[in-house]
Amino acid sequence: MLRAAIVGTWLLLVVGCGSDPDPHALTTCDGWVDNQGNPITGQCEAACESPPQSTGETCDTVAQLACVELEFGGARGCCIPDQAASVIRFHECAAN
Repeated sequence: MLRAAIVGTWLLLVVGCGSDPDPHALTTCDGWVDNQGNPITGQCEAACESPPQSTGETCDTVAQLACVELEFGGARGCCIPDQAASVIRFHECAAN
């Protein structure tokens, strides 16, 4: 019985560690600056934690048209500041 519990726990850890991170989980921003060069002091969603590498493409999101696309954990979207909430949010590309 104890062996089954240990194996079950191990399987949960493997599955949990192997899953993609949530791109919308809030975290602190790292390396972002505003238009005046001041560090962003708000929070970012996980996909935008550090200024991401662009895919070289643009896409349309609900927040902005023709934004600079990036990929995070298999999701494609854009990092767009939400000025009112002081958060940089990851908005996924709309389906074509």
